[in-house]
Amino acid sequence: MKILLATFWGLPHVGGVDLYVRQLKLGLEQRGHKVDILCRFPDGSGYSILNKRRHLPRKSVYSLVESNVKTYFKESLPGLDPIIRDAETEQYCYEVGAAYLGVDSYDIIHAQDVISARALSRIKRPLSALVTTIHGHLAGEWFLSLLRQGDLENPERRERLWQYAVMREQIGLNCADAATLPTQWMKEMLVDEFAVPVDKLTVVPNGIDIKGFTDQLHGGADMRSSSGKKVIICPARFDEIKGHKYLIRALAKLRKNRDDWICWFVGSGGLEFKLRELVKLHGIEADVAFMGTRRDVPALLRQSDIFVLPSLQDNHPYAVMEAQVAGKAVIVSDAGGMPEMVAHGETGLVFPVGNDEELYRHLQLLLSDEQLRNHIASQASHSGMERWSLDVMMSRMDAVYEIALNRKRERIGGI
Repeated sequence: MKILLATFWGLPHVGGVDLYVRQLKLGLEQRGHKVDILCRFPDGSGYSILNKRRHLPRKSVYSLVESNVKTYFKESLPGLDPIIRDAETEQYCYEVGAAYLGVDSYDIIHAQDVISARALSRIKRPLSALVTTIHGHLAGEWFLSLLRQGDLENPERRERLWQYAVMREQIGLNCADAATLPTQWMKEMLVDEFAVPVDKLTVVPNGIDIKGFTDQLHGGADMRSSSGKKVIICPARFDEIKGHKYLIRALAKLRKNRDDWICWFVGSGGLEFKLRELVKLHGIEADVAFMGTRRDVPALLRQSDIFVLPSLQDNHPYAVMEAQVAGKAVIVSDAGGMPEMVAHGETGLVFPVGNDEELYRHLQLLLSDEQLRNHIASQASHSGMERWSLDVMMSRMDAVYEIALNRKRERIGGI
């Protein structure tokens, strides 16, 4: 089959969607399918079918789209919130860009977000089946980003914007022939909050090319010091939602009792300055290393002893999967789908979101009890090798594609 993997987000990009698309493409090609990738440029300045080297600058369509959108909304929905108008403008720019680049030769279009799903459902050929995968709580994250900007003091405006966010989620899912998501947590939330038909949703946990990943474990430079200190690693972009401040608070408590550890923060983002200041405030600058964005994260994982992800919201992070496959003792918050990935006391330890005291206790326990740390690491590796295999994910995805194709055939046959 010929399959298009499409996303509204920019690629390449350091993050879960980029990794998922690359892993999915690999798995599909191993099964003999031809795969293309439709995305925006990383800086949002254009649209591309990556492997075909076909590109379209955003500026070539933006003026025309914006003019038509403004005219339409002025006549049909006067007083529409400018935030919604701008979001719709970007939606239609993406749609025009996709139409220009061409999406009418594919058996399956697999959208990686509700924005691209909505756009492609309007321009694809009737016989193409559409699958949507939900990687995170887009409505919640988008709305939270608006709140952080501090211009939503009016409760009526907040409600209108939230309803728009919900509508985007519903349309992007309901227009698909089938939809997947990596966790039961996300499935239940979509059914409860967004009224998505449960029979349209299939849980397909993410997978990774385990051989390719384990090969990477043995590369990279040796970053451990000669002090023999245990290494705690937190690979996550510097964003409020990743909960770094709770890890810093836990580390400050840990430092009062022991100094046989160092923590590596691997990543980058707009919050980095604040996090560095918080580390200074707690007096643990010598115990924390900001490693920046790295290409050798697997090698850093190999050299670490304890992995921590203190997210306030997360779905099915690749970082946890990789840490388990690498055989590391994992500590995660109970945010989102992570409790489905980590069995407390068996393949890792789980603490309540935002509870730095409990996180501190887990760190103290694993540093003090080498036998427990090694047991959890061994169990995590065994479980991860089985659960996160790319072949397992692809077998499940094959079944979803077949469902989507059958539904499309039935719908076309019934017209």
